[in-house]
Amino acid sequence: MPVKPIRRLSGHFSLRRRLLVSASLVLLLFLGFTGVALDRAFERSLVSGQAERLFLRVLNLLAESEPTEDSLWLPRYLAEERYNSPESGLMALVLNEDRDIVWRSLSSDWLDSTDWMQRQAAIAPGQEQYGEQSGLVYERYAVIWETDAGNEQLFEYWVLEDASPLYRSLRTFRNQLWGGLVTVTFALLISLWLVARWGLMPLRTLALNLQQIRAGNKSRLEGRYPDELRPLTDNLNRLLAAEQGQRDRYRQAMADLAHSLKTPLAVMRTLNPGDESELNEQVRRMDQIIRYQLQRAVTEARSGPVLGQRSSLSQALNRLGSALGKAFLADDKVLDLPEDDAASWQVAMDNNDLLEVLGNLLENGFKYSRSVISVTVEEDEENGSWIVNIDDDGPGIPSENRQQVLTRGKRLDTLQPGQGIGLSIVNDILASYDVILEIDDSPLGGARFRMNLPKA
Repeated sequence: MPVKPIRRLSGHFSLRRRLLVSASLVLLLFLGFTGVALDRAFERSLVSGQAERLFLRVLNLLAESEPTEDSLWLPRYLAEERYNSPESGLMALVLNEDRDIVWRSLSSDWLDSTDWMQRQAAIAPGQEQYGEQSGLVYERYAVIWETDAGNEQLFEYWVLEDASPLYRSLRTFRNQLWGGLVTVTFALLISLWLVARWGLMPLRTLALNLQQIRAGNKSRLEGRYPDELRPLTDNLNRLLAAEQGQRDRYRQAMADLAHSLKTPLAVMRTLNPGDESELNEQVRRMDQIIRYQLQRAVTEARSGPVLGQRSSLSQALNRLGSALGKAFLADDKVLDLPEDDAASWQVAMDNNDLLEVLGNLLENGFKYSRSVISVTVEEDEENGSWIVNIDDDGPGIPSENRQQVLTRGKRLDTLQPGQGIGLSIVNDILASYDVILEIDDSPLGGARFRMNLPKA
């Protein structure tokens, strides 16, 4: 079944774009509603102020009015010069209850028609009304005057003014308001873009670091990250470390497997064609080694011995001594093992771990000894352990190089075949049981490997 290629996500899924678009929409809505609210508030304030000024002019007309026998009298020329100047933009009229004009200012002569005022329904006495009509704003007020004849008549005072200054002020305010809001909007959008770029910079740094890790230039995430990203980066570093550790374990396991298989293969090369039982024994040993090394590759290092484990030190020494004696038969070397005491020499270790440790140390003795390899076992009652000493009569290991030989891949002798991982395997396994591998001078003249294996 063919695998479908992964489709790249479009730019619509950009975190920065989503933040900018959402913040811009909120900003535009907020500033839009703010602009509308300010515009309406200013318009209401402007209209209210205009109406108040016109009403004050109505009151001034009332103060200059005098009743006559059957009507109302106002002077032809008023104190307010604008009433006396044609086309000044300020006009005044007085209508009676029959909607007839009983008085008008000189400035109202330019009006084309007053029919629209006369057609409007009369208002109740004491009421005022503000309105707009034909480019004019007006304020009218109804009042009852008692004439000299003793009759009460209703008169309606009208004060009108050109609306152009009002509209001009409103237009100027709107131009300044919306121009300022547009400028502020662009400034805030640029600020939001800069803030988003600065705020998302740690994510960009994280992506670049991951790209460098993928390219092999780095092994972990480095640098300072915000508190919100620190759990993510810490977990990624742990994941990278675990993945790197797993790869290292697999690589070491393959090297350890190759190293551990050398002895069974060497034994098999020395066997006679008819020695089927020994061949089967080495095949079983190879199968056991493979399963053991694969198990070590997929499990983490242990912090100590597992309860209930028990292995026979004597059986392990005899088994390894027999195999190594055949593998190094041509070298004419002697392996001196202690007398069998299988019943008491029980150690709290996995049998495969014990075989791996003893096998590497004994093989190391066969490689570098001149003629003799000796193993001694002593009991340490105070610490509850078996002290195992493996000695040889080889050239020994200088004290300044003893820590070096326990490092994987480090070898002092390049004449003998090997990869320099045997002693490091031993050291790693013993460390998982909290056992220290000590290297000292041997009484035989070579090197001594000493370890305290825990009793079962």
